[in-house]
This record gives sequence, structure tokens and C-alpha cells, in this order.
Amino acid sequence: MTPPVKVKGPNTANIQRMRRIIAEDAEWSLAIVPLLTELCIQHIVKNFQNNPILKQLLPEHQQKVLEHLSPDLPVAVTANLIENENYWRRCCTQRWPMCHVAKHGGSWKRMFFERHLENLLKHFIPGTTDPAIILDLLPLCRNYVRRIQVDQFLPPVRFPPPPRDGDQSDSGSEGEMEESATDHYQLRDLVAGLKHLEELDLVYGVKDCGMNFEWNLFLFTYRDCNSLAATVKACTTLKVFRLTRSRVDDDKARILIRSLLDHPALEELDLSHNLIGDRGVRAAAKLLSHSRLRILNLANNQVRAPGAQSLAHALAHNTNLINLNLRLNCIEDEGGQALAHALQTNKCLTTLHLGGNELSEPTATLLSQVLSVNTTLTNINLSCNHIGLDGGKQLLEGMSDNKTLLEFDLRLSDVAQESEYLIGQALQANREAARQRALNPSHCMSSTTTDTEKTAG
Repeated sequence: MTPPVKVKGPNTANIQRMRRIIAEDAEWSLAIVPLLTELCIQHIVKNFQNNPILKQLLPEHQQKVLEHLSPDLPVAVTANLIENENYWRRCCTQRWPMCHVAKHGGSWKRMFFERHLENLLKHFIPGTTDPAIILDLLPLCRNYVRRIQVDQFLPPVRFPPPPRDGDQSDSGSEGEMEESATDHYQLRDLVAGLKHLEELDLVYGVKDCGMNFEWNLFLFTYRDCNSLAATVKACTTLKVFRLTRSRVDDDKARILIRSLLDHPALEELDLSHNLIGDRGVRAAAKLLSHSRLRILNLANNQVRAPGAQSLAHALAHNTNLINLNLRLNCIEDEGGQALAHALQTNKCLTTLHLGGNELSEPTATLLSQVLSVNTTLTNINLSCNHIGLDGGKQLLEGMSDNKTLLEFDLRLSDVAQESEYLIGQALQANREAARQRALNPSHCMSSTTTDTEKTAG
């Protein structure tokens, strides 16, 4: 049987074109129909805000839902339901261009809620913003917020005062009325609801005020102070308290420090860049004897010799403080010598910053004696003082007997280049010895025991 002959000709292409299937549905395609699980996941994602379903799904299906959820979902829906770090990372990177998750314990969820809360606080206007905006967030973020860092507190909106009658008395205190009108947001209720809060970093001021600058925008009022004092006293989990650049004077510093006496957890107090003088520093010295404070920062205040002497008296018997920062004050040699005397008996301080304090050769002479007997100090800063040539030689002599100091900043202190170079060589030897001790602790312990036995013999 003869097979059929295929006809080829000019009409073949037209025949094939005429046999092409044309779908009536414009969205129809030859792609495989999605699996039912995929359709369900799409539906869950689309309706997640109104009907959040996640825990009931299998782990692999949960992962697919989380990958497709929008970062713009309300936190009331996602806060207590989603723990996945990748989801919160998308929420953070979409909202903030710079994200340093290491500053938030490496947790993206913690970072999101801490920065979200900080943003609400920075833009809260007393008397205008509804406090419920912040307090309603508490049940959602209380398990995640461990730090509050706010570099701005807005004052209330000021309205023009009503016109006065000609016979109205001016006996009222205009200053008190003006201060009470600039009270800021009170943190007491918020902090009381954050059961894991460990760090409070605050600045009472206004950023980017431009031509609207007024000193009242940077006024830390007595009501603010008393409220904050009660807040930190009640927060028994607080480890770090910073209140900087807020024009805190002696009276307000004493109110705050009084509330911190015998605090069960506080380890760091930073009151730098304020207006604290000797009266406020005496309160801080008392705190050293009634707390477990390890870091005290009073840089750039108005501390003079009497304040430094108060700190020295407390430091001589203290067994907790490891870091003291008094840079950019004016304690002069009288205060510097008092601190040096205290360091001859102190056995815990490791870092001392006395830069920019009008110190000179008498302080350097006593510090050289400290260097020969103190075995705990690892970092000293005497930059921007007037140590002088002879003071530098004294410090070099003290370094010849010191084996523990690792950093010694003498920039802009009028020390001879030769003395500074030789001190640097001694520091380098100490650092190398410390590195060897870290690499071979057992060998160093045995060497130390042998040396001790030889000395005893």
C-alpha cells in the first residue's frame, strides 16, 4: 500500500496559521495550574491583616507565608505572632536606611520595636499628641524593648498669652510659669510597663530647630527632673542611665542622684555635657559608696578642685568603679593630686580620663608614684594639660616600674618628644606582655608563682 503523499506548497504556512488555537480568555495560559497549597498560601498572605493564620501551618508553609508578608502590616497584628528574624529584618531595612542590629543585641525584632518606640517619643508633643499612641504600644513591645535612646524631647506648643488688663498685678513669678509651660513627656508610665528595660539614654532638647531657636527648647524643668528621678528609682532592672546635653545643674543632679542611691542594678551613670558643679559631684561621690556603679562619666561639666577631692575620698575606699571620666573640667592640680593619692590605695579603677583639666607638674609627680605601685590601671588620659618637660620625665620614671598600663595619652601636654617616645616604648612592652599572658595563661601563672617563691626565699 502506497503511503499518502504530503502536499507541499505555498498554502502550507497559511494552513498551520489557521489551525492555531486562540483562547477566548485573555488571561488563559498553558502554564500548569498552581498547587492547592500555593493557592492557600496566597490567600492567607492576602488576608493576613484581617485573618492572621500562621501557627496552625506546617513549618515549610509558615516560611513561605513569612517570605511574602508585607512589612507594612500593623504591629498590632504581627508583634506577638511573628518571631521570624528575616521578616523583622525586612521591616527594619524598609523603614530605616541605616540599621546597626549589633547595637540591639543582634535581634532585628528588638531593633524594630526599640526604634519604633523612640520615634514616637521624639515626635510626641505634650498637650497635642494623644498619650495613648505610646501606651497602647506597651503590650506589644514590653517583651522586646531593653533600651530607650531619645535624643529629642519636644516642648508643648506655645500660644500667645492673653492680653492683660491695665490694673492686673504682676506679682506672679513669670519664670515659674514659663518653666511649667515647657514640661516634656513624662516617662513614668511607659518605663513602668517595660519589664526588661536596661538602658535609658536621654537628651532634653530639640534637633533641627533652625531659626526657631530658643533656650526654652532646651530646658530640663524641675517637673521633668522629679518625674525622671521617680522613674529611674522605680526601674529596678536599669543598668545604664545617660542624661547628656540637657543643662542639668547642681540642684537637678542632686535630685536625680538621690533617687539612685542603693539602686540594685545600676552600673553606668553618664551625666556628661551638662552644668554640674562641685555640689552635684559631692552627690555623685556619695553614690559611689551606695551603689554598684562601675562607670561614671562627668565630662564637660563645671567640676573644680573641691568636687574632685570629694570623688577622691570616695574612690580611695571604692571596690566597684572601673572607669572615671572627668575630661573638660577644671580640677587643677589640687584636684588632680587628691585623685592621685586615692589611686595609691584603690584596687579596682582601670580607666581614668583627666584630659583638659589644667593639670601640671605637681599632679604628674604624684601620678608617677601611682604608676610604680598601682597594678590595676590600664588606661590614663592626660591630654591637653600642662604637664611640661619635668612632668614628662617624672611620668617616664614611674613607667619604668609599671607593667600593667597599656594606654597613656599625653598629646598636647607639653611633654618632651623623647619622654613621650620612651613612654610609648614602655607601653608597647606592656601590651606585648599582656598578649603573651592571654595566649599562655598557665605559663604566666607558673612564672608568677616561681617569682613569688624566690622573693619569699
